Amino acid sequence: MKRTVVIIAFLGALIVPVSLVGTVATAASSSPPKLPAMLLSIGQIPTTTTDPPTVSTGRPAGLIQAGDSKTNCIYVGDSTGLPAVEQTIGITYNCIETFDADPAWSDWVSPWVTHNPYASSFYVWLRADPTGHQIIITQTLIPTSVSTDPNWLAECATGDFNTYATQLATNLVSTGFGYSVIRLGPEMNGDWEIDSLGATAASWQQWGQCFAQEVTAMRAVAGGDFLFDWNVNAGTDTKIPFADYYPGNAYVNIIGVDAYDESAGVVAIPAVGQPGRFAALAAEPGGIDAVDAFAAANGKPLSIPEWGVMSTQGDDPTYVTGMGSFVATHDVAYESYYDVGDANVYQLDPGQAPLSLAAYALQQRVSYVTTMLAEVADGITTPIALRYQRATREREKAIADKLGALLRAVEAQSEPASNVVPIERGADDSSRAKPYGPFRAQFQLRPRA
Repeated sequence: MKRTVVIIAFLGALIVPVSLVGTVATAASSSPPKLPAMLLSIGQIPTTTTDPPTVSTGRPAGLIQAGDSKTNCIYVGDSTGLPAVEQTIGITYNCIETFDADPAWSDWVSPWVTHNPYASSFYVWLRADPTGHQIIITQTLIPTSVSTDPNWLAECATGDFNTYATQLATNLVSTGFGYSVIRLGPEMNGDWEIDSLGATAASWQQWGQCFAQEVTAMRAVAGGDFLFDWNVNAGTDTKIPFADYYPGNAYVNIIGVDAYDESAGVVAIPAVGQPGRFAALAAEPGGIDAVDAFAAANGKPLSIPEWGVMSTQGDDPTYVTGMGSFVATHDVAYESYYDVGDANVYQLDPGQAPLSLAAYALQQRVSYVTTMLAEVADGITTPIALRYQRATREREKAIADKLGALLRAVEAQSEPASNVVPIERGADDSSRAKPYGPFRAQFQLRPRA
């Protein structure tokens, strides 16, 4: 009964404002729960504030796992952009994606995000909850200065750069970033990357060997518990089989795909707003479906480290809802919306793509609540359940104390539980909506006959 009461209170706080979602869907009405039937067990609600049990998995339960953790992440540039998007969407993110620009090896081994006291870094944010806050680091295989060396792939493939990889891992561990997910050499199948695959079968193989060398060096650093994401770009260079540049399962924890709502132009795709658009984009050669199948064949979870709605396509809420459905029904470690307003990607801003924003906000809240319900009901402590329990423990105690007192009042009157009836909120009783929203009810004793 404890979980039921808390869930009711929690759901009331997560209802999406009508002004935000009215353009996408009409919320179904919900009648208040029949609390009197639950009242007999209220006395069993514990009032302790002790921490819930944790699940031993090697990594803290609140972080991305090498499995179906379905963590919701976001890229906002630096830490100054986080509060605004959290207020807009109505959730608190525990997972942040970062990108690093590295002119030289000295920059490559010391990512900006680890620096303190830079106000815009996530150093302080991570330190606030080291086992509940997750950082994803986007890291090329090499710095820009090395990309002009025509032999860099061959050199890396034989371990020439392992010393730098060791330094990087050492710095990450020493600054508290030892649980990072590392997107190493992402979008390698795109020729815009400084560490792209190259044009020959030999270079593709060397790319995979380079990845393996750096992963091996980083894993050897004591105190690190990194996850490595092998991350392609959807629909790019589809003539090169994934297996030709895949480093091998021993060096990969997660297989990722960056997928925006625009076509690679290989097949016809329905226009924005037309049925089947997301499914058609996902089914393109080298698209989400193909990468998901490759991940499943190798026993790895999928990630979608970059996705978003392109301004070249227009406001596209069906793509957002399609992505949400895909994540919900597939083995996905994490997804991350690209929210910095560049590269022709709409930001999560009502002034840019209001329909997509509304769909995203609704999707994120429903995803959060759905996962929390399942995890808390099962009595386990996994990423969303852990955050939920930490954030609501004090409120849970207050609810338990209040309802416990109510039960004692009932018992003092020597009335059966059937004499306790709910009083529904009237139209002019808005003050009672706080803090539990439309689910709150008051109780009174029915007079003796």
